[in-house]
Amino acid sequence: MEISGLRTFDAPQQMVWEVLTDPDTLKRTLPGCQKFEPLGDGKYDISMSIGIAAIKGTYSGTVHLLNEQPPDSYTLKVSAKGAVGFIDGQGDFKLAPAEGGSEKTELSYTGHAQVGGKIAGVGQRLLHAGANLVIGMFFKALEKEVEKRKEGKAPASNETA
Repeated sequence: MEISGLRTFDAPQQMVWEVLTDPDTLKRTLPGCQKFEPLGDGKYDISMSIGIAAIKGTYSGTVHLLNEQPPDSYTLKVSAKGAVGFIDGQGDFKLAPAEGGSEKTELSYTGHAQVGGKIAGVGQRLLHAGANLVIGMFFKALEKEVEKRKEGKAPASNETA
């Protein structure tokens, strides 16, 4: 399954980068995320409870941030499995100032995912719709986190003092 999209944030690129790569923020914004613990070298141990159609389950695995080029791009690799199947995926995120000034940021993403087990049996159209729903939930939560950061309500946990 292939996915891609474009989102615009009403914030400078550096701020969007900080929010997008902050482990605490990712734990809050990933739908169904129950655990997001650092393993070192940009790798995280995760546990998520999520479902598509009538197939719901808890998945455990890893998320790995690769090829980081702050504040412009990185690759996110996900590998997780649970009782109802598995998912392996990779996505590329690119950030750039949006047209009209440096106070807005465009985030484009492209990626692919492979699923197996019972979850693969729901069909491609339903899988794609489910993936788009989860992506939409993630970006809505991410937009709220960016707004909190702009208002000074959410400290950047990946900044050094």
